[in-house]
Amino acid sequence: MTTERLPDGCALIPLTTHHDERGSLTEIFRAEWPTCIRPVQWNFVRSRPNVLRGVHVHVEHDDYLVCLSGLMVLALVDIRPDSATHGLAATVTLDPAAPRAAFIPTGVAHGFHFPVESSLCYSVSHYWNPRDELGCRWDDPALGLDWRIDAPELSERDRAAGSFQVMVDAFLDLADRHQAAR
Repeated sequence: MTTERLPDGCALIPLTTHHDERGSLTEIFRAEWPTCIRPVQWNFVRSRPNVLRGVHVHVEHDDYLVCLSGLMVLALVDIRPDSATHGLAATVTLDPAAPRAAFIPTGVAHGFHFPVESSLCYSVSHYWNPRDELGCRWDDPALGLDWRIDAPELSERDRAAGSFQVMVDAFLDLADRHQAAR
């Protein structure tokens, strides 16, 4: 079931825009904000209308996202077995007209739907690593998400993704191996 409540550790950070006669300035990140992320890589993504990216989860890196233009529906599912919000599914909309950043910790599966042409800026706490990019079908009923869309445009990888349960099992296995290596 989709809810307004976010998984533990996730955060929505309101962003303040300062306007003057030249235009505006919006701070999108400050190290002092309560996100716990120390970015090592920033990425810029443009998406056409009706693109859906994900659903993915990471063992190693946290994400910090800001929708710069357009509109982004962010879906979150907590798959961390020891989390107080384990199993919680939530969707939030990031709209540059009311700018907010979203922080997503490891173990929270996430996907992004862009109903209109959109631009996204995001950072990660560890460099991109394809072994840390676990995914599942966006429409797997076990996610508990109601995207309210029928046929989004997907990447080949997202079209070929397996089930939610296969992703969860792979996450737990990788998390155990990651923990043992520490």
